[in-house]
Amino acid sequence: MDAFAKMDIFFLVTTVAVIVLAGFVAVLLYYILRTAKDVSEVVHIVRKESERFAKGARSARERIKGRGENMLQGIIAFVQSFAPSKKRVKKQ
Repeated sequence: MDAFAKMDIFFLVTTVAVIVLAGFVAVLLYYILRTAKDVSEVVHIVRKESERFAKGARSARERIKGRGENMLQGIIAFVQSFAPSKKRVKKQ
């Protein structure tokens, strides 16, 4: 077999290998990009839900704090109702 025939076979095999390899890379990139898009959507949903959770927690904290102050004032008033009232002694 002469050298030119060997070169033609080499280039043919190399071309087919490069085309097959490029096809695999293209399919791999497609799946990577699709997965990245899905991850981006999940991150968006998590960000939105965490903001909703933070707002709900802030609201609950404010409600609990308000009830706690009201309860504390009620307890203080209840205890003070049993305490003897102080009468001022007039100096003569």
